Amino acid sequence: MSKKQRRIGFILAAWTGVLWGASSPVAQYLFEIKGIEASWLTPYRLMASGSLLLLFSAVRRQEIFAVWKEKKAALRLAVFGVAGMMGMQYSFFAAVQATNAGTATFFQYLNPAMLIIFYGIKERKFPGRRELAAVCCAVSGVFLIATHGNWHSLNVSREGIVLGFLTALTTCFYAVLPIPLLKKFPSEAVCGWAMVIGGLVLAVVRRPWQMDVPIDFAVASAFFAIVILGTILPFCFYLSALTKIGAVYTGLMTSVEPVTATLLTAVFLGTAFERVDIAGFLLVLVTGVVLNLGKRSG
Repeated sequence: MSKKQRRIGFILAAWTGVLWGASSPVAQYLFEIKGIEASWLTPYRLMASGSLLLLFSAVRRQEIFAVWKEKKAALRLAVFGVAGMMGMQYSFFAAVQATNAGTATFFQYLNPAMLIIFYGIKERKFPGRRELAAVCCAVSGVFLIATHGNWHSLNVSREGIVLGFLTALTTCFYAVLPIPLLKKFPSEAVCGWAMVIGGLVLAVVRRPWQMDVPIDFAVASAFFAIVILGTILPFCFYLSALTKIGAVYTGLMTSVEPVTATLLTAVFLGTAFERVDIAGFLLVLVTGVVLNLGKRSG
């Protein structure tokens, strides 16, 4: 891989994090300013994004129906679509609605610590020093964000904390469930079908078409920004970055996501963050950095 290609990979990975981070303040704008509900935004976002990813996969002449020809793979895809894709997307947007884009994004970054604990219990293996440091950073960061250092007060609502932890948990499902599928089938097709499945299931449960949502130019623009700029484009950037610089460096570069979400939320929506919040955010962010720095690229 040439230096130019690696440079492009780093740029694409960084832009992936920026675009992901920018989409959550847009969602917060819809919730706070336009009165949109997460129950309306999530299913339509999933179905629209999933359909476009499947179209993209088909244009690339990939076999988009191959995953449905194996019963075991189809079952895993359905579980991934509901527990992973829908669970993560809905709980995340609900957390944004209950707190703010920055806080919800940092809660989501608790998932590495949760995975360390899960695999430690599953494999009956005590985590190493690096893993323990990461878990301590994550727990300390959430404590500062939620309480501002005071056990007797909550800076974030109980609903927001529950949704934040649920977002981190379902992000673990999102990361683990599709691994066997991604080794065998095109990632665009797997994620596309998962989005469509998750969106359809959530739509049946929440019935967004019955909600009174005034759709004007601003709402439509924000929605398509979340679908195109916040989903499809970064997905393509992410896959390209993986091939150029590997999973570790891509993961490190995309960690600008929570920083982007926090800065844009503060600048454009006027959400106030105190120094103790920033300290908590940094501790959560360090979790991913600590874990990735101990790995080799590739």
